[in-house]
Amino acid sequence: MPDLKRYIHNLFHTERNEEGKNEPTLEEKAARSMTANFSEHMLTTQQMAELYPLSGINVESPNASNGLTTEEAKRRLEIDGRNALTPPKEVSSWVLLGRQFLNPFWLLLIAAGVLSLITFFFDTSVVLNLYVAFILFIIVIIMCFASFWQEKKARNAVRGFQNLLPTFCSGVRDGRECTIAAEELVVGDLVFIRSGARVPADVRILYCSGLKLETSSITGEAEPIEFTYQPAPETVSVFESHNVAFNGSFCIDGEGLGVVIRVADHTVIGQIAKLTTNQKQKKSSLDKEMTKFIRFITILALTMATIVFLVGAAMSKFQNVLHTFINGFLVVIVANVPQGLPATLTSQLTIIARRMAKKNVFLKKLDVIEAFGAATIIASDKTGTLTKNIMTVTDLWYNKQYMSGRPDIKQKTLRAKKDSRNILDMYESPLPELLAVMTVCNKAQIEHKTSVRKPVRRASNPPPCRSRVSSVNEATLEAELSVERRSEQPKDIAPPPQPTATEQKYRNITGSPSEVALLRYAAQMVPPNIMRVRYEVVFEIPFNSIRKWHLVIVKSVEQTANDELASYTLMMKGASEVLIEKCSTLAYETGEQKLDEEAKMEFQDAYLHFGNEGRRVIGFVMKQFKAPADTRFTIDEGNYPQTDLTFLGMAAIMDPPRDDTAKAISECKGAGIKVFMVTGDHPTTAAAIARQIGLIGQAETIQRQGRQQISVDVIEDDKTEYAVIHGEKLPTLTEKDWDELLQKQAIVFARTTPEHKLLIVEECQRRGEIVAVTGDGVNDAPALKRADIGVAMGGVGSDVAKQAADIILMDDNFASIVGGIEEGRLLYDNLKKTIAYTLTHFVPEVVPIILNLALGFPPGFTSLQILSVDLASEIAPAISLAYESSERDIMKKPPRKHNARLVSKSLLAYSYLIIGPVIAIGCFFSYLSVYWYYGISIHDLAFSAGDGKNWVHSTTNNFTSNGITFSPEEQLVIVGQGCAAWHITTVMSQVLHLHMCTTRRISIFRHGIANLVAIFAIIIEVLLINFFVYTPGVQFIMGANTPPGHVWYFCIGTGAFIWVFNEGRKYCIRHSPHNAFVKMFKW
Repeated sequence: MPDLKRYIHNLFHTERNEEGKNEPTLEEKAARSMTANFSEHMLTTQQMAELYPLSGINVESPNASNGLTTEEAKRRLEIDGRNALTPPKEVSSWVLLGRQFLNPFWLLLIAAGVLSLITFFFDTSVVLNLYVAFILFIIVIIMCFASFWQEKKARNAVRGFQNLLPTFCSGVRDGRECTIAAEELVVGDLVFIRSGARVPADVRILYCSGLKLETSSITGEAEPIEFTYQPAPETVSVFESHNVAFNGSFCIDGEGLGVVIRVADHTVIGQIAKLTTNQKQKKSSLDKEMTKFIRFITILALTMATIVFLVGAAMSKFQNVLHTFINGFLVVIVANVPQGLPATLTSQLTIIARRMAKKNVFLKKLDVIEAFGAATIIASDKTGTLTKNIMTVTDLWYNKQYMSGRPDIKQKTLRAKKDSRNILDMYESPLPELLAVMTVCNKAQIEHKTSVRKPVRRASNPPPCRSRVSSVNEATLEAELSVERRSEQPKDIAPPPQPTATEQKYRNITGSPSEVALLRYAAQMVPPNIMRVRYEVVFEIPFNSIRKWHLVIVKSVEQTANDELASYTLMMKGASEVLIEKCSTLAYETGEQKLDEEAKMEFQDAYLHFGNEGRRVIGFVMKQFKAPADTRFTIDEGNYPQTDLTFLGMAAIMDPPRDDTAKAISECKGAGIKVFMVTGDHPTTAAAIARQIGLIGQAETIQRQGRQQISVDVIEDDKTEYAVIHGEKLPTLTEKDWDELLQKQAIVFARTTPEHKLLIVEECQRRGEIVAVTGDGVNDAPALKRADIGVAMGGVGSDVAKQAADIILMDDNFASIVGGIEEGRLLYDNLKKTIAYTLTHFVPEVVPIILNLALGFPPGFTSLQILSVDLASEIAPAISLAYESSERDIMKKPPRKHNARLVSKSLLAYSYLIIGPVIAIGCFFSYLSVYWYYGISIHDLAFSAGDGKNWVHSTTNNFTSNGITFSPEEQLVIVGQGCAAWHITTVMSQVLHLHMCTTRRISIFRHGIANLVAIFAIIIEVLLINFFVYTPGVQFIMGANTPPGHVWYFCIGTGAFIWVFNEGRKYCIRHSPHNAFVKMFKW
């Protein structure tokens, strides 16, 4: 099993660099320089032809290119290998199963089981030891196999990457189009990219017609992007050039032809796969804490057991060494091992996982939630997490006025075509015309469940249009504004309105996000299909990134065919700054007015106002004209109005923030958690959303970094609390720059790439931060896996992201992350409470053994009684602490320090040096009270059992104290009662101690006793102690007898002392938390 040996070695040995961080491999270093590896996006078609001479690229007409020859393709395939991602090193099932048994939890139970088995072999008369060992081993085997099965199903992230890759593609070889297996593609092959197909490799576009690709697997943004064949400037990265189609991207519309420039692991998706699959398996902080705790327990148990054994052996003059070994060495070890703690912790994690599932948070690994509570930074994606991922029209500008939301006019249901004009008459001009353009000059379509779709009416024989034009691409309409000042518009943009019944009716709309938003908005005021059937589209020029507008020419269907001159209406929508230049008039309620300088300034102010708020601004234009009824409009002839048009108004579109995002951000700030926005969006859009959700302050407090193309006022001052930084600047930052940057309370990282996100995570971790990263795309996978807590989106997230993450948000909501952090903090608190409660009974379990072996007192606690406490009585109360509600200030405190320990020195001192000894003293007096009850003095008890002649089953000697003689049978009855007294006081003191463990700082009188599970657990614990102490058959097995009734009073006094001490301790913690003396008792 060499693989298992290697895993065990790596479990304790990690290669690190001089700074103590994991050193990236050469492959990882290469993968992190993806941008630098590309230069083809800056080359012209001629230069590409020269770079790939054997590809037969026709510069003048790429569609006529010859491609590689079959022989050349085979030669390259033999040299370079297949176009397939290299799978990660497989982990055998045996290694995976073996790992489960190395979990510290199960090692603890295995050790306890082995000790119980050894005890049985030394004394086969006590069969219960065998039963205990058998039960422990069965629990370990079942839990390990369950963990093995769950992990086996979730392993191997590369399968998610393989799902993104196509099987076949269309290409050009030997001068003709053919079908090529995707795995047989080689660098230099020419391939076609057509609608509905995935890109089989990284391809430099040579020709395209309306090509739109969905690239979320690389960029993380689900919005389709229009691609071009034009070379990009040197300052533009390959991810922003939009002329390189990446492997795994999906073609939404249009077609293109390109040359393969990267295959297999050298593609961007391949480099991302390397970054994801080459990373070492993370070890949770809880796992690390338990490993340290078990190491401490092991050292303590062996040390104490050895000392007790040697002292006991010396006191018995090394006679009956086997008896001393069993009752000294083994029993002390059994007492030291908290056998019930692993089951308790696992139960608590399971309870938390179920509670988190109700909050739409799925935990792939149960123990990760503890680290979640320690998060100091949340690096969150924007789209779909902080926002709704639904493009929405938020505002209109017309009549020189702003209109937020919808007009306040009741919607009427229309049944006839003529009614559409009636409802439009209800609105002031030019809103009816603007709605008409918004509806008709729009390619979005309504999906009807029970009726046939009614698209925009098209002419039966529409005139041909140029082939190299594309449909509306919403991505090019984003507000990438190069303005350097912020409009002083006094009016604020209102938040988007809540959906109405009409919006719900028209929710099933297909098309580009912007056009869907426009059509859904218009549908709130006029039924789209009724509006559309009134017009016949006779000519259309689709949108492209060069023109930046979409044009249709329509004529009314009510016109007669006998008219020599037909009335036409030209409708346009697109980039407002382009359309305004084509207009000479501006539409008003009173009619058209000349578009003078004053009107242009008002337009410019409105345009900047929307742009600075991160809105995507779309303008609307209309022109009515007459032309012969048989006119065939064409682009080449330009026989349609192109100037002197009328500008109707503008619509502001955005992906609005989720309703509860701002509140969640505020809660994070109150909890001392920094939130970073990491997005591929433009800095303007990202900064605007960040302001709306309260992530960053107003524009005057934002520090600008990187590109100067963000239209917000900034100041170059290191004392600012926030920063907006362009991703391209990140690789150039020095250590000092990172130190200064990460001190900001909030940062917006815009235009980031996969290596940028990974770099951000690593720089944060290098400074001791606990980082939680959210993501949904393949590009997020490396950062998700490297982060302390990777959070994938369950709704829109890719399979790769889900497999790389530790937690999956089923509702894709940032607010659920905050809920998860609160649950993580609560778990940490409750685990501390559980451990403090569980460890306390160690001292009262060990003290009677020491008294027996070192001072010769009669037995006070048998090994079976110890196991009954650890594996029965204490389990239910310990588990009940998982149901304890959080203290009121849990989300008002900063995250715990990264070096904070779950089992801290103060917690050990509390359990081992304070409460444990207090309970042990109470038990001792309760134990002595039994002997006093029979007139036996403590002076006579000391060293009376040291020689093994009294107080044991094999004794035949009488015992005398204060003139009273006790026969061997009477001695055994009294010993049994003494053991029962010790047992009762231990358990019942813990019952009262449990309530003191429900809070760490708040008074129990303020927190209250509202945990019904704890109440039932206490009832179970009381019933169990009565069962073990008073049931005749069980009494014999446990070595106990019915004690005098007065022994129950000692636990009351012990518990009262514990309450007084803890209330005083918590009072000091609340009022003097930084006092050095108080910190000694603050756990």
